[in-house]
Parts: sequence; structure tokens; C-alpha cells
Amino acid sequence: MISKVLLHTNITIFFFMIGLASLLLHLRTREVEETIERDAKTFATLTVGPICEAYDNYYKSGYVKFRELIISLLSLNKKLDNISIYSVEGKELFNSDELKRRKTTTLNGVQKESNIERIKKISSTFTQTADGKYYDLIFPYIEPWGWHRYSVRFLVSKECLAHDILVLRLVVFSLTFLAVVLASLSSHFIVRAMTFPLEHLTATAKTIAEGNLDVTFDVKSHDEIGTLAKTLQGMVTRIKRDMISLKKQKDILTQKNKELERLSNLKTQFLANITHELVTPLTSVKGYIEYIYQGKMGPLSPTQKKGLEVARKNINRLHRQITDLLDFASLESGKVKISLSPFHIKKLIKDVITSLSTSFRDKNISYEEKIPDSIPPVIADKEKITQVFENLLTNAVKYTPSGGKITISCYNLDGAPKGKVKICVADTGIGIPEEVQKNIFDDFYHFDPRHKYKGIGLGLSIVKSILDAHKEEIEIKSERNKGSIFCFTLPVYIGGSKG
Repeated sequence: MISKVLLHTNITIFFFMIGLASLLLHLRTREVEETIERDAKTFATLTVGPICEAYDNYYKSGYVKFRELIISLLSLNKKLDNISIYSVEGKELFNSDELKRRKTTTLNGVQKESNIERIKKISSTFTQTADGKYYDLIFPYIEPWGWHRYSVRFLVSKECLAHDILVLRLVVFSLTFLAVVLASLSSHFIVRAMTFPLEHLTATAKTIAEGNLDVTFDVKSHDEIGTLAKTLQGMVTRIKRDMISLKKQKDILTQKNKELERLSNLKTQFLANITHELVTPLTSVKGYIEYIYQGKMGPLSPTQKKGLEVARKNINRLHRQITDLLDFASLESGKVKISLSPFHIKKLIKDVITSLSTSFRDKNISYEEKIPDSIPPVIADKEKITQVFENLLTNAVKYTPSGGKITISCYNLDGAPKGKVKICVADTGIGIPEEVQKNIFDDFYHFDPRHKYKGIGLGLSIVKSILDAHKEEIEIKSERNKGSIFCFTLPVYIGGSKG
């Protein structure tokens, strides 16, 4: 990047110097031309009178004297190459080429007509000849009483200008070349001075990126690169210090995680043991209550039957909670294995509703099944999916007020006997606030802070754990005071019809 910047800088300097040289050449050329014009006009002012007077006095009678005057003037001004005398009508009266073997220039065509117009003017004109070799000055001779008798033409050679410009061009371009060479050399050394420490920084940074922090940025300069090296060295030192601290914290966290894991295992084991110890006597109590409630140990008075009904409901609720704890302990310990088998979801749902019919009847809650006969069999753990439906329907009954309704719907996602079947359980209960919906599948979670609705908060947690084991997800849509809908999917069994 730095090399590119310096290269562009050198190119810019080069073209700048070329432009500057061209400008200097142009200005110098203009300056020389102005000097030549000024000198030529000064020379003409001083010599036009003597030339024209000598022409009148000596050209015809004493040509030698006139010739000597012209030769002396040409010798006096080395830049002057030709002197010609014209009448005001444009007729050439004398041309100094008569005194030399070679001719300088002649007037032909448009040039002659243009010069005739210049000759007639009573003011001097300065221009260049058509071939570009001479400066052409035509200066009028006005006698003291104002009569314009002659015009004298002076041709000044441009060889002197060409020589001056050539010298100037050589000097300017030599200086330009020298400046470019010096800029290139200085750029080279600057690039080396900058890139060497940068290359060292890059190599050291790559070493750090590979995980080796035992490096040093050996840059001694006091410029921005040196500051960068010191900053990077400080960063490496801080990283090493932080890594040591993180390793210590990691060791502490690892130890604490092991302790937490041990405590969690103890908790799970305790839950499993205590629930097992409770289930056996509770089952016996439940059986005797049912036996007495059915009148098999003698007739019951209405008061006795009412008391037994209360005991029966509470023993069933307690049995359900202990069963949930057993299931939770089994799922958390990872001992539960999924045993897949094909079955008809419609028949399973009917069996679950039949087992919970008393709960529906006690709360005066109606239910509706929307399960087409065309729904194909699914493949899953039938016992675990039965538990999913029991928990979802038990929750729906619990949170739906008397006179409410529960709807179970089922449909094929792909509209054909392949893919997945979607099952939804909807109720018209109290609904679940949106802000707590993300927590309702957590262990022991109650979204009812007053605990108006009894339970230990494991029903939905067990549902999610079972569906996670099947690699399926459960969705919830709920609105306060408008009910809830729980939906999940099960894969369709492709092997044929099963019961």
C-alpha cells in the first residue's frame, strides 16, 4: 500500500516537473521574443532615418557609401539578417541580399499582399515570416514634415532564440530528471524504512494469531510505527495476563460444575427414591378408597360418600404429582429410552379422553375431536405420546373454566400419507401471558403467582422432554382470557396400516 502511494507520488512529481518545465519554456520563449521585439524596434528607431537618408543621397550616386552603411549595420547587430527598403506603394527599392550570395526570404502570394498593407501603415508592425525562421519588423520612415516616404523591413534571425530555448530546455529537463531521481531514491529509502518494521510487525502478529504469545515486537523507532509496536506489545501482555486469569477461573468453574453435577445427581436420585417409596403406599390407599367408594365394603351414607369423593380427588391428584416426579427423575437421569412403534393417533386420543372423561364431566367442559379418518398412522413411542396427551389435556382441563371447551385437531402437513402429522390441543381457558410463554416449559414453573391452580409445574416440562427425545418441537399460541393452543408434529409411518 505504501509502495503504491509513493509510486503515485513520484509519478505526480514527474508530471508536475514536466508541466513546470513546459511553463518555464513558454514564459522564457515569450520573454526572449519580447526582448527581441523591443531591441529590434529600438534598433529600427535609431537606424531607419540614417538608412533612408543614405538611400536618397548615395544609393544611385555613391553606392559604395550606402553599401558600407548597410554592411556596418548588419555587422553591428548579429541577429539582424536582412534590411530592405520599400516605397509606400509596396515596391521593393533595396534588399541587402544584393550584398550577399544567399537570399534570406522572398515575398510571394498572400505574404506579399499582407506585407504591402503593413508597408503602407505609418506605425511599425512585428510578426514572423511564413517559414518561421525570422522575426519580421516593418518600420515606417516619416520625414520631419510628416511625409511617409519609405518603410524599412528588418529580418531578425530566430537562431539565437532557438539556442537560448535549447539551453533552457536542457537545463530544465536536467533539473527535472535530477528531481525525479532524487524523489525515487528518497522514496525507496522511505519505503524500506517503513516496510521493514511493518513486515516485522506482520510476522509477529501472525505468530500471535497461531497461539504463541511469547513474542516481542522489536521495533525501536519513535514514530507512529514504534507507537503501534508498543501498543501491540502491551496488548499481548494483557492477553497473557487475561489468559492466566481465565484459566484459573475455568479451573474454578470446572470444579464447581462437577460439584453441581454431583448435587444434581443426588437430587435426581433422591426424587426417584422418595417417589418410589411414596407410590407403593399411595397406590394401596387409592385402591382402598376406590373399593370403599364403590360400596364394596358396605353401603355409604350421602355424607360419607361426599367425604370419600373429596379424598378420592385429592389422592388422584397426589398420585398424579408423584407420577410426574417419577417421570421427571427418569427423563433427567437420561434413563428413558424411546421405543418406536406405529399406531393410529385417533385411537390413542380416544383412549386418553376416555380416561379423563370424569375430569371433563366434573368441570362441565365439553370437547370436540377434529381428526379425519384419512389420517395415516404415525411412528413414535406410544406410551410416551399417551403421556404427552394426558399432560396437555390435564392442563387444558385445569385452566379452562366451567362451561368451556377443548378441541383436539389433527391433519396431515403435506396433504398426503407421507411427511408429518400435526396435532393441536386448543382450549378456551384463561390463556398464558405473552411475557411468560418462553418459560412455561421450564422445570417446576408456575405462571400463576398466586397458585390458584394446583400443581408442581412439571406437566409441560415432561411434554417438552418427551418431544425433544423424539426430535420434535412443540409450539404455543395463547392470548390472555382467550385460551391456548399447543401444537406438535409426529412422523407418518410408511410401512402400512397399524393399530
